[in-house]
Amino acid sequence: MLRGVQTDGPQGLADFEPSWRAALGFADRMTGDSDGVPDALYAELAAHWDEGQVVEIAMVVGLFAYFNRFNNALCVEVTR
Repeated sequence: MLRGVQTDGPQGLADFEPSWRAALGFADRMTGDSDGVPDALYAELAAHWDEGQVVEIAMVVGLFAYFNRFNNALCVEVTR
């Protein structure tokens, strides 16, 4: 189960296209253990996205993970 995605809808992740399920699975694994992305998960991602898009997905995941750590360390209050 992906930590950051609500999966309690009618079909949960089944509502997403396969390409987005692959990207979300990659993002979830990369966030939890960037050294632990299995080859099969990367291959699934690469089957749906070209090399540049995979790099962009990884960059966005890493950047937002950094923002979270930065804000948490400085006790920045959430704004809406």
